[in-house]
Amino acid sequence: MNIPKHTDTLVVGSGTAGSIIAGRLASRLNQKVMLLEAGPDFGPINSKKWPADLLNSTVIGETHDWGYKSASMNGQPNHNLERAKAIGGCSSHNGCIAIWGSHVDYDTWESYGNKGWSAQEVLPFFFEANSTLRVRDFNASEVTPFHQTFVTAIEKTGIPRTKNLNDLYENQGVDISAVNILQDKRFNAAFAYLDPVRENGYLTIVGNALVNKININQNKANSVEAIINKEVTLIYADRIIISSGTFESPSILMRSGIGNHRKLSKLGVKPKVNLSGVGENLHDHPSINIKFEGTNLLSNLMREFKEKGHLIFSEQSIAKVRSKNCKKGFDLHIYPITGTTENSNGRWDCAIYSANMAPLSRGYLELSSDDPQAKPIINQGYFTDTEDKDIKILKEGLELSREISLQKEALELIGHELPETNQILTIEDIRKNALHYYHPVGTCKMGPQTDLTAVVDNMGKLHGLDNLYVIDASIMPTVPRGNTNLPVAMVAERLVSTLD
Repeated sequence: MNIPKHTDTLVVGSGTAGSIIAGRLASRLNQKVMLLEAGPDFGPINSKKWPADLLNSTVIGETHDWGYKSASMNGQPNHNLERAKAIGGCSSHNGCIAIWGSHVDYDTWESYGNKGWSAQEVLPFFFEANSTLRVRDFNASEVTPFHQTFVTAIEKTGIPRTKNLNDLYENQGVDISAVNILQDKRFNAAFAYLDPVRENGYLTIVGNALVNKININQNKANSVEAIINKEVTLIYADRIIISSGTFESPSILMRSGIGNHRKLSKLGVKPKVNLSGVGENLHDHPSINIKFEGTNLLSNLMREFKEKGHLIFSEQSIAKVRSKNCKKGFDLHIYPITGTTENSNGRWDCAIYSANMAPLSRGYLELSSDDPQAKPIINQGYFTDTEDKDIKILKEGLELSREISLQKEALELIGHELPETNQILTIEDIRKNALHYYHPVGTCKMGPQTDLTAVVDNMGKLHGLDNLYVIDASIMPTVPRGNTNLPVAMVAERLVSTLD
């Protein structure tokens, strides 16, 4: 492949945000766009080159992963932090759940000084992303007996049935979730936004291109240094947009000399732009689960459902719940999950998860080395808030999960809780067994220049440089109360609409 040495706009990272930005800009037919992806580009949806697990909409993909792990701190175990390393990014890996969050999320962003980000102002961009990603509701016939039963059981605990989980102004409710699935395939952002413009002559996609750093000259980003085919390659651009995700975007900035000058100097990186917020403000939704043996009745029902030709989806239903001290929106997700096939004992694995959707705790990301191949140090900072509010909210979620499991309808299907989780009772038990919900955000926080922790402004432009942008989940000041794929798509749709 002959890679141009110059382009008008260079986008680093082809995840949900990067695919949207590159696709939208290339469709205007007025500028050359280059998209660099650290993982492989498998081509369009009909290329027959896509790995089966990245197309399989029933489970989370496992191949083509960055291999990140969290640091073991604050009593937390080392977590695998799954992030996709392939065209389409995490939209090629995820559970296809299309949830928007709460109006509180986006009104809060605006209250931090980010003009144009209120819930009412971002709604059109949610609808645009929903349409392009082919988001739809499951047909009644597609909902497994497991998830049908759980919606009923959750209602029995007093959580009302909702008609639309994506009503930003609804504070509580349970329903079957919307999904971005087309003809049984995970319809990722690359299919939705890149396929229509792959052959129009304005877009160049370069796979297996690991970006090391951005070169800066006189307050302007002028080129990207990437490792392509084991060779260091320099590509010049009039505008550079980093869309490499919550872990890679700050890492690229720091290797470029953008970040906390004192920390960068210790690593031997020459400081260029002093932004102490780079890598800070990391947070995700902490979660906890309880597991069940699964009864013969569940096995029979699921086997019968599958024999009728239906797919078994592990995730289909979600409850939005308010803890007893929740004052705005909601702060818990309760979501049951089942296996897609029987286990070795002929039973169907099943679990109920709860997640704190409005965490106060914050962690950080730091470079372990200036080598782009080295993994960063990732401390999620779970349960570090001063009054233990985060873990108390999650404990309420755990207790509600057990209440749901004891409803007659649920008990008949899932049976008794397994010993590996039935001893999780106290706050300390939760601290030791907590999981993540695959939704890290915040490491390149959006905010006005008066906010010393902000990295980009409300247009995604880096403070201190004229033509360098960050557009992805890393710029979210706070994590939305929802699965982050659709909120990231909204962010990208909103910001690309402001770019010329």
